[in-house]
Amino acid sequence: MNVVDLGLERTRYAVIDETIESRWRRVTSMQHDTVAVVTPRDQITFADLEVRADALARELDIRGPHGRCPVAVELDPTAEAVVRILATLISGRPLVMIDPQLPPARREHILSTSGAVSIATILEHAAATPFRFGNALESLSSDPAMIAFTSGTSGAPKGVVLSHSMCLNKADELAAAIDLRPDDHIGNLLPVSFGAGITALIMGLMNGVTVYCWDPRVDGSSTLGSWLRRNSITTAHCAPSFLRAWTQQNAAEPGADPQSSLRVVVTYGEAVHGDDYQRHRDRGFADVTYVNWMATTETGVVAYNVFPPAATFPEGIVPAGRARDGKEVRIVDSEGNQLPDGEIGEIHVISSDLADGYHGDPERTAQRFTPLGDGISLYRTGDRGCIDRDGELQLKGRLDDAVKIRGYLVEPTEVDVAVRAVAGVVDAAVIVRTENDHPELCAYVVSDSQRIALSPAEIRRAVSLSLPGWMVPRHIVMLASIPRNERGKIDRNALPTPAPAATSTSTATPTLETITEFRVAIIWSKIIGIESLDRDDDFFALGADSLAAAEMLAALRAAVLVTVSAAQFAGATTIRELAALVDAMLRNKKRDEGRASVLVPLATSGSRTPLFLITGAGAPALSFLATVQAMSGDRPVYALQAHGMESRGLPDRTVAKMADRYIREIRKVRPHGPYVLGGYSHGGFVTLEIANRLHAEGEIVEHVVILDTRLRENMIGPRPDTTEPPAPSESGEPVLNARARTSKTSVLGIWLRYQVAGIMQFDPSMQWYLFYHRGLASLRKYAPSPYRGSVTVIRGDNNRQDAHDWSAIATGQITFEDVAGSHEDILRAPYAVATGEALERALS
Repeated sequence: MNVVDLGLERTRYAVIDETIESRWRRVTSMQHDTVAVVTPRDQITFADLEVRADALARELDIRGPHGRCPVAVELDPTAEAVVRILATLISGRPLVMIDPQLPPARREHILSTSGAVSIATILEHAAATPFRFGNALESLSSDPAMIAFTSGTSGAPKGVVLSHSMCLNKADELAAAIDLRPDDHIGNLLPVSFGAGITALIMGLMNGVTVYCWDPRVDGSSTLGSWLRRNSITTAHCAPSFLRAWTQQNAAEPGADPQSSLRVVVTYGEAVHGDDYQRHRDRGFADVTYVNWMATTETGVVAYNVFPPAATFPEGIVPAGRARDGKEVRIVDSEGNQLPDGEIGEIHVISSDLADGYHGDPERTAQRFTPLGDGISLYRTGDRGCIDRDGELQLKGRLDDAVKIRGYLVEPTEVDVAVRAVAGVVDAAVIVRTENDHPELCAYVVSDSQRIALSPAEIRRAVSLSLPGWMVPRHIVMLASIPRNERGKIDRNALPTPAPAATSTSTATPTLETITEFRVAIIWSKIIGIESLDRDDDFFALGADSLAAAEMLAALRAAVLVTVSAAQFAGATTIRELAALVDAMLRNKKRDEGRASVLVPLATSGSRTPLFLITGAGAPALSFLATVQAMSGDRPVYALQAHGMESRGLPDRTVAKMADRYIREIRKVRPHGPYVLGGYSHGGFVTLEIANRLHAEGEIVEHVVILDTRLRENMIGPRPDTTEPPAPSESGEPVLNARARTSKTSVLGIWLRYQVAGIMQFDPSMQWYLFYHRGLASLRKYAPSPYRGSVTVIRGDNNRQDAHDWSAIATGQITFEDVAGSHEDILRAPYAVATGEALERALS
């Protein structure tokens, strides 16, 4: 197969008998003035790259204490770093890539294991040597070109020895797979210290094609789209995790982007899902071909799967594809016996084009590599997989990932697929943690930032529709992003440890002791999606939110004919405590004791001034619970919710009447000041009204905290000496937690319910929806009075209203705290932690 128009032969499968230097000289003789490398910071032509690399290589060719030792090069995201890479490769000394973001301990491990000396140290020695002897090394194609260290996700990083021929073969395999063309612009969206990143760079340099390097850890993703278009990028090379971030940033309409030159996207390094490709295609890349590249540092490419523009993507994890010519894949059992298609076992790769082993570690090399004669070796990958009925390789995770949960063998990758399939999930990682001496599944989930964040209970319920109970993760931890190491792989050590369960739940029978506990556990199981529960499990620790709590209390009322209020449940959140509360109410014949609760205690201990929090429109008091749990715990906290929200009662129709009622409730707990007040969204207006009234009554209000309240245009203060318009409110008053959706046919029914809301009770989502609109109605004619006390405004994403905007309402000292998360999400996991910390700082 001909390589572009350089007159070179691109060998797709045969081992190349050529050094990087000899290939480089052939390329530069033909591509002299062509730009070789472009970064957001600098660029360099092939001619300049050759001259500067040769000059640097001569500095490396000096006799001295360093001899033939490997050369460590720090790879910052610049064209200058490429000069150092190439100089080392053509000098005949093995290259050791040092990522600038490596932790110090890992950096030291790599340097000590490889015996490499920093290129800076060598150059300093060269500068201090007055008399120089030429020490140029004549390399063979079989000599080491680099020692590439693995990511270390399954242990300490290992130095894999790669020959010149293997480095060129990997690059040419990639060039053949994407049909590299003379006019291509290679978008290398991987740090060059990654295995795939250096391969994409070498592919471009050794084929005379310009490489555009973009380090996602430095350059991010927010301006990627314009950079790709501006530079007419045709092939993009990235990790699946970055593809998801890129997709999130690109808001193009479905179809093809006429401004995009992109024709191929290749993903590397970890499993990619069909939805990852589909979402990206739907953002304006309908004409793009997607390539799933399956390779290891030790084997180079094993298989790849190509999806042209019209292809349908598979559900779940994309198969690795068919083994490439020159690579034989075998699936074997624990005894090394080859398994038939469809059965899962360890993946072995047989080829004449493998790494030379692990640097300085003959024992590990012997464990993983077995010579078979005639230059052919077998490599044991440590990965699990199978050959499916279509003859394609399916990856099933690492050998040590599979685990028995309650007697059943579970593949975490299969659970990962089910979690990612939940609408609204954009990234996930499923691992096994040992808890009470038993393995438990733990899923770490990133929710779509463009919609209301999912709760763990919602995710579990969705997953349980496709998986049996023993495969549903007991722990689901919501994160803003999955932590990754400097290589872009999931950093398992950085994943937070979930709160442990009270006792082991790995037995077939949960530890419940009373009939009421069993009845409560059955209700909980349906609400939060966990099949096996213990009597000391906490409802909220298992990932339930305030909507799940409202649904659970409604189901409990229907099942046992006892009304437990939010205030009572806030103090009895385990199965044991809630069952005991229900039993006591039944014994005392107080089935309706839990009715009515405008004021709900969320934390009752602490020596500091109590905090009273006012809910947003349509939100229950328990919506503050995750935020309060993130605070120090040294302050009593009470939440106030709308009258009629939780039990029958006539709703207050104005902000003034709400303030009157809430002041009466507050004085029942604390007759006189000082007071500390806070309010979320609509509740911020009620809070300021309460603060003004308490001031007028001679009480002291220490501080007011406003949680992401958005001012309406008629409330915003003037901006002096400017024509700049006031900052608009980008979010009115969203329904916190509610998932209610309306249609034209339901409008009349909703209007009728709206008229009797509070007097009649509806299911939780509808109840919140109705009270949300009642809250909005209370603001239509409301004109807030200026408040002269100190105020802190905690702002979520897209809230740009500043001190000028607030100047007509908050005339005293005002400060601002910004937290991550949309208006809907700042009180929900995982964002509620930062909100609670900001609230704590405001009150300190």
